[in-house]
Amino acid sequence: MAQTEWLAPRDPDELVAALRRMTGASRIVAGGSDLMLGLHASGFHPDLLIDLSRLDGFAHVRHVDGRVRVGALSTCAQLQDDSVLATHGHGLAQAAARVGSAQIRNVATLGGNVANASPCADLVTALVALDASATVIDGLGRTRERPIADLFAPGGGSALPPGEAIVECSFAQGHADRRSAFAKLGVRSSVAVSRLNAALVVDLDRDGATVRSARLAVGSIASAAFRADAVAAALIGARIDAACPEGFTHGCMRLVDERIPGRPSWAYKRLAVRGLAEDLWGVIGASGTRPVGKDPAPRSNRPQGW
Repeated sequence: MAQTEWLAPRDPDELVAALRRMTGASRIVAGGSDLMLGLHASGFHPDLLIDLSRLDGFAHVRHVDGRVRVGALSTCAQLQDDSVLATHGHGLAQAAARVGSAQIRNVATLGGNVANASPCADLVTALVALDASATVIDGLGRTRERPIADLFAPGGGSALPPGEAIVECSFAQGHADRRSAFAKLGVRSSVAVSRLNAALVVDLDRDGATVRSARLAVGSIASAAFRADAVAAALIGARIDAACPEGFTHGCMRLVDERIPGRPSWAYKRLAVRGLAEDLWGVIGASGTRPVGKDPAPRSNRPQGW
């Protein structure tokens, strides 16, 4: 069995040097909650593992030039309780709070969740709805911004080439009239891999109660989370203190019909997505008055109407 070399860079210069040595058989590890399970299941032995956990300065949430910037090594536990996200990225904080168990959230990172490129990655769905981008660095020390959606290959998996690593994700800060929400469907109420997840971002009119614009992202029914703004458009003009518009719930059901026709999970998901849509709308309506970290109890662990 070939030996695996282990590198643990402590600063950006050491990270760049490590990235320069990567091959197609090399892997990057942060929290390791996804990678280690994958390696064990596949029996694959990388020639090089680059451990990012000792890097300083890559676990932050801050405002910079009108954007919220989140370091790639920020853990889900950190994100779920962050005060900046509570105000400017509540959907991302919600998604972080729904990842696995408390033990997993203590080690699972934002960058790892994105780089793993799972179709059901909770943080990815929230980031897609927030129209986020990622800052990546390569083995020559060059950095560039890439839309989150560009990090996923059309047929599934990561589009990041060997020798590149995510160092940060960012999204526009928005204004006081912006609200966001995340909801997921799992087979259990906790420690569940998403069978379906969705994130919603809305901007409100000056009255603070009427939707002016909306963005929707959906995961687990395609090779990666995707935007479905045509469905979200059914919310424009709706008051957030009213019932969830039927046009929105029906649009979400049509998405399932279009994306997974004929799959065994189709009938279950097309019913369950209705409850998911109502959960999102309930959080949007309540988020202006809720205490930080408190959300309406989700109903979508079972399909509505069953």
